[in-house]
Formats: sequence, C-alpha cells, structure tokens
Amino acid sequence: MKIIKKRTVLIMALLSIMGCSNTDAVSTNTIPPMINQAACCTSYSQFSWIPLQGADISVAINAQSQIGQFPDGKSYFSGFSLPGHVEKMQVTLDSFIRGDHVFAPTVMLLNADFQPVKIIDLNKFSLTSSHLLQRAAYQHTFTMTAKNTPYMVVYSPEKYRGESITIPHLERVRAEELGLPRPIVTDPKIEYALTGQLHLAFKPTQLKSYQVSSLVLVPQGQTLIADSSVMPKAVAKVPVSAVDVSNSTMLPETEAFYNQQITSAIKHKNIKKALQLLNEAKRAGSASAETVFVELVK
Repeated sequence: MKIIKKRTVLIMALLSIMGCSNTDAVSTNTIPPMINQAACCTSYSQFSWIPLQGADISVAINAQSQIGQFPDGKSYFSGFSLPGHVEKMQVTLDSFIRGDHVFAPTVMLLNADFQPVKIIDLNKFSLTSSHLLQRAAYQHTFTMTAKNTPYMVVYSPEKYRGESITIPHLERVRAEELGLPRPIVTDPKIEYALTGQLHLAFKPTQLKSYQVSSLVLVPQGQTLIADSSVMPKAVAKVPVSAVDVSNSTMLPETEAFYNQQITSAIKHKNIKKALQLLNEAKRAGSASAETVFVELVK
C-alpha cells in the first residue's frame, strides 16, 4: 500500500513539472518581438530618403532597413521624399499581408525642416481583400506637398507588437462576390510583424515650372570676360504657379486602342502582355482599361 502511494505521489510530481514547463512555453510565445539594435540616427534629418520618382515603388522592410527611434517606440522604417520638380503628389500606400504576417504601418509626414507635421495612424488605413491583381493589404491614400510635407516616413509603433487581426478567408470573399453558398473555412489570423512589404503608387497632381527672367546675348565673335565687375549678373530661375496635371485624361481613340489590345491579349491567353498593357494604360490616364481587364478575366 505504501509503495502504491509513493508511486502516486511521484506521478503527480512529474505531471506538475510538465505542466509548469508547458505554461512557460506558452508565455514565451506571447512576448512581443523587439528590436535590440541601436537606432540609426539621432534626428530625422539624418535619415536616408528614397525619391518618389516614376509611377510606383516596392520596398521591403526587413532587418537591413534603417532603425528609427520614434515617439511610440523603435521600428524598422523607410523614408521617402518628393522630387524637386513636384509641387503636390497623391500617394497610395499598401502594406501587403504576406502569409500570416503584416507590417502595421504608421505614416509620419515631415516639413522641409524635418519636423513632423502629421501622423497617419493604422486606424486610418482600410483593409483591402486580395484579388487577381493584388494581395490583401492595409491601404491608405494621402497627399504630400513640397511646401508643407516634402518628406514621409513609414514605420510601425511598438504598441502593435504581439497583436493580430482576423481577416475574411479568400474563399469566403469570392463566394460572397459570386453569390455562392458560404464555404466552411476558418478566417486566417494575421500577426503584426517587425518587417513587411510596402508598395507605393503615386501621381503628381501639381508640377513646378520655371521661367527665365531675361536672356543675355553675346555678340558674334566676342566672349564673356571672366571678371565679375563686367560680367552680366547670373540669371535666376523664377518659379511660377504650379501646373495642374490632376485632370489629365486619355484621348478616346487611345483609350479604345488600349482596350482592344488588352482584349486581344487575353483572348490569346497572354495574361502577362495584358497586364503590361493595363499598367501602361493606367499610367497614361486610362479610366476604363482596368474594368475591361477585370471583366475579361472573371
């Protein structure tokens, strides 16, 4: 009888130890990820900036990215700036969901003195569903201006570490769009991560233009003397009102041409060419190319 009691006590002790071990493992997994490296800079003016040139930029936020110390914690980040010829720019930022992780973005807009003037929090972003042309993402569209906000930083505050969001399963979204019965699926849980993938699409809505105040002509056969007392004064470039390009539209015949080419490419099952034509048409100001493409690939 004593032997049985001793064995029972021993078994209970072992189970107790195993239980404690499992509890520790679970609590360790709940510790939010942290950045242990030092920040790259002591002021925002020391950041490295990527000019917003072209039509779009894809940027990976990873362990090789810059590390900044922000008011709401340390974060990997990427900095962007307006090109010199742009007065106003419309920017659409996407932070893509990759697998079961996403970089929860916050946008900080800075003035020419690198002082923050506006913060765009995560709650301002909308959650887009994945479709044929793009993955699911946090998305927000905003405006940058050369006068007030020529610099932008995208980072993720520490308060989001260890948190998550549940998004609708792709099959459920498709079923709802097509009016089909709702499938039996589990909506995926997406963790907020230290790293991620950003995509920025941008379009200038106002450009800077310049005019020459006067023109200096040199008589034929003569040269300018390199003496400041007799040389004409340098002609300064005087900025004039910005040129509004926000309402630029494609000509109807050009629009029809792109739509015809996209249709032909899809009929010949050349999706790659169709996508190239679609992107080219959108950059040129097409308002119907994407609709034509989506209707044909349904």
